[in-house]
Amino acid sequence: MIELTSVTLLIAGLLIAAVAFLGGWLLGQRGVATNDSREQELEETISVLKHKHEQYQHSVHTHFAQTAELVGQLTQDYRKVYEHLSEGAATLCDQNQLPQTLVQAIEADQNREIDPNQTRAPLDYAPKSSPDEPGMLNERYGLETPAFKEQRH
Repeated sequence: MIELTSVTLLIAGLLIAAVAFLGGWLLGQRGVATNDSREQELEETISVLKHKHEQYQHSVHTHFAQTAELVGQLTQDYRKVYEHLSEGAATLCDQNQLPQTLVQAIEADQNREIDPNQTRAPLDYAPKSSPDEPGMLNERYGLETPAFKEQRH
């Protein structure tokens, strides 16, 4: 009987081990499937985000290309209006009746060749007229006090 009980225990132990192994294997496969689906979901998210980023880059490029084209058209239109006014002033008005600055501007514009390498963007600040003048951020800027007048002179 001792042999029968030990054989029964051995068989029962092997069955329990087989069931435990099978259960562990099934749980492992389920976890792998979960990880695969999560990985696939992340890859799809990355793909969607890459596509959106490419669309954004294309939109930015298109926007600035159109902006450059519109600014170019605006510059040409401004030049046409200025030329029209210059021609009208030259033909319709007596040169002696025109303000001197307009005459100078017309003459300077007619003699000027535009070099795109020498053009500058407008300044966003008022430049100093002398190095001793306080800047716009100075506390005394725009204030005319007797002490300040004495310091300037």
